[in-house]
Amino acid sequence: MAGFVLPGLLFRWFEELCRIKHKALSEIVVSTQNKMSSRTGFSKGGVYAFWWTGDKYLLSGSECNRWIDLSGPKKVPVRLHLNDEWLGIGTGLPIPLYVGKSARSISRRIGRHLMLSNDGRITRRRTSSRKIKPPNSTCQLRAGVEHLFPNEPRIRSLILDNVGLSYVLLDGPEDAGNRFYLEDLAIGLMRPPLNVDVER
Repeated sequence: MAGFVLPGLLFRWFEELCRIKHKALSEIVVSTQNKMSSRTGFSKGGVYAFWWTGDKYLLSGSECNRWIDLSGPKKVPVRLHLNDEWLGIGTGLPIPLYVGKSARSISRRIGRHLMLSNDGRITRRRTSSRKIKPPNSTCQLRAGVEHLFPNEPRIRSLILDNVGLSYVLLDGPEDAGNRFYLEDLAIGLMRPPLNVDVER
């Protein structure tokens, strides 16, 4: 089947992406918390968003590192501050953390983000705000939350209790264009901090 783009539906899909389907990721893992449940209901491709749905104080407290130091063009340092306005803490609403897409299985992609078999940290503890390269290219949420909470030893529990999920099913190669544009639109409008990067 040929791929196609449906621009007229883009904002409807975005509206759906803003509806949180699981307030806590603990709802979609097995009781031991070391793997995804087989009954997630979203084993097809699409666009997904992780949201901070837990206590906002955790993001505004002193234990949260809200600075990200990136390497810009010619390795010029770029420092970003995830202030209250950027995060939207004053709204009292869930805070979008990361938006991504998957061609085949949102559930499998989320499992790779979470790395549930590891209860500890996947990145080493740091005292600086320099963004650490994650151990692989599929665990951006886990590595990002570890950046936000550099002193937290049990990251898995923190994520499962405080991060929620929304998604839109757009499965297979025929929806590749729709996934691409919906992800870009959502990142631009939501400003999720764990997606942020700078030009090379």
